[in-house]
Amino acid sequence: MKYAKAGALCASLLILLTLSGCGMKQMAPSGEGKSYTVTDATGKNVVIPAKPKRILGNSASIDTMLLSVVTPDKLMAATEADRDPNISYIANETKDIPLTVPLTGLSMEVVTEAKPDLIVASTYTDGKELDLYRNLGIPVVVIDGPRSIDQVKEDVRIIATAVDEKERGNQVISQMDKTLSEIQSRLSKETGKKPVVYLVSQMTRYGGPGSMFNELLTAARIDNAIALAGGANGQATSPELIIKTDPDMLFVSTDRTSDTTGAAKYRDDFLSNPAIASMRAARHIVPVEDRYIYSASQNCVWAIKGLANAAYGPIFDMSGEGQIKGY
Repeated sequence: MKYAKAGALCASLLILLTLSGCGMKQMAPSGEGKSYTVTDATGKNVVIPAKPKRILGNSASIDTMLLSVVTPDKLMAATEADRDPNISYIANETKDIPLTVPLTGLSMEVVTEAKPDLIVASTYTDGKELDLYRNLGIPVVVIDGPRSIDQVKEDVRIIATAVDEKERGNQVISQMDKTLSEIQSRLSKETGKKPVVYLVSQMTRYGGPGSMFNELLTAARIDNAIALAGGANGQATSPELIIKTDPDMLFVSTDRTSDTTGAAKYRDDFLSNPAIASMRAARHIVPVEDRYIYSASQNCVWAIKGLANAAYGPIFDMSGEGQIKGY
């Protein structure tokens, strides 16, 4: 993935240099109204020439937050993950958007075809890539790749300000806070020992303290075996340490036909390890939807409920589950 991303960035740079050599002008703003300024997550003051009408995000979670405050006609491209109803809350809203953001992220080809008047990216994005777009005169607003619920709220605020829909952003955060209060009220009735969970994930360095998943487990009143083993997000945790923590259950991704990453094979290989198979938790393997495990948007409140249900049983009604919007 790292080399593919680097190759895409080099290709984009060559395209930019070629376009510059051909005398390409900076992209003109397509929005309407007066200019305004938004301070992004890096502290940069970004001038938005007019209310955006052609917006690009560079990840599924950003698209999900964008569509909480703007209508789908404002989004110029969507990721494959956006369109997958098994993992996305915006599959129906994005199914007719013609342009697709590659797995490696935004490409210069998509940008030049979409002609965006705003790009929203995360702090995980290479700064050189963002400079390419800025050099074309496109406002670029950066949000945190969220590792906490508070960061998600701040991301929503920044995005809502960037698209000149502050009130819609406030409505989204209000809905999140209401749901979080309901979750806390229900979980306060669970007075027994917290269940201890280990996440079996192909992303072997994901899920420890410092990750969004760990934050969601904490909010769901679940102990993380990686944390108990002394691990942290970005660190690999050995099977020996996991066995030592003696988790109550193993969370695994629910099978889905749309998966092309080999996640199911990784899971099966992990569980076939005799040391893992002999654990108490190996008799309590719980499939969990990926939209809960890897949640990083305003819909993380649904993820908390989903994770709690996986650990405690159906204590939360999920019948109203869907995209949280401010309009």
